[in-house]
Amino acid sequence: MKILLQGRVEGALLQRLESIIGDEHTSVAPSSREELIEEGKDAEVFFGYCSEDVFPHLPNIKWIQSSSAGMDRHMYPALRESDVILTNAAGLYAKHVADQAFALLLGLARGIHESVRNQDKHQWGGARTMPMIEIDGFKIGIVGMGGIGMEMAKRAKGFDMHVMAVDAYRTDKPDNVDELMPMDQLSNMMSQVDVVMIACPLTEETRGLINKDNLSVMQPTAFFINVARGPIVNEPDLIEILRAGTIAAVGLDVTEIEPLSADSPLWDFDNIIISPHSAGGSQHRMRRITEFFLDNLERYVKGEELRNIVNKQLGF
Repeated sequence: MKILLQGRVEGALLQRLESIIGDEHTSVAPSSREELIEEGKDAEVFFGYCSEDVFPHLPNIKWIQSSSAGMDRHMYPALRESDVILTNAAGLYAKHVADQAFALLLGLARGIHESVRNQDKHQWGGARTMPMIEIDGFKIGIVGMGGIGMEMAKRAKGFDMHVMAVDAYRTDKPDNVDELMPMDQLSNMMSQVDVVMIACPLTEETRGLINKDNLSVMQPTAFFINVARGPIVNEPDLIEILRAGTIAAVGLDVTEIEPLSADSPLWDFDNIIISPHSAGGSQHRMRRITEFFLDNLERYVKGEELRNIVNKQLGF
């Protein structure tokens, strides 16, 4: 068996990889696309992001361990319709993505974005466009109760928040959630809370899930935060809501098209913070996903069931 690695495994993790594969199997980390295509001809396992243009060069592949949690970029027809097992990194990035969501919320609520702009001008204080808000005791509405949503709920409880959530599939209410509702209660939830955070995957069902209909029922003092995927939100509708001034502020780590166009109206609102799809960044990211891959590889070698198998029909 040949294992194709998109990136090098080093140190103690390399030693563990070698102990798992022993003398019976091999691993290779191609340093160029040409080498990847050549080595991919007889590879059985792929670790990394397998793009649509690379997949045809892996005729003998049986299992892909993606380094991503979201599977929207992997749902191209050739992979989706194949018998290849696809596993993802769901849950591995939940802690730092949830951190980013709360960083955006706190930045907006405490006016950090305005202070940074004043700092750029060497100006102490200055006119404020937003009031200073205390988030302790907020009602929070979380869309999606996977790994990221669970970490959001945990952090919310640290701020003594009342946690409401909607999920399309989950019916068991987690300990840190006060109210769990089905997805058809999304607008009802959004009308009641002080902040909405998006944590669901991008699928055919969730594309454009957040739109004028449910954004318009939010309270004028409420915040909206998206650290999941940009196309979950109908961006023209969000811009219309921002122009109308019917919600307090918006924090986005993702946009419908990335990078965000320089002429997008989103740049020009005073009550928005945009970060460049950086929520997935962490000093622990590569170690976590490599350790997870090695755990799964050990299962694969032993013929055991893999963790985080993606339902390719559902898209997550």
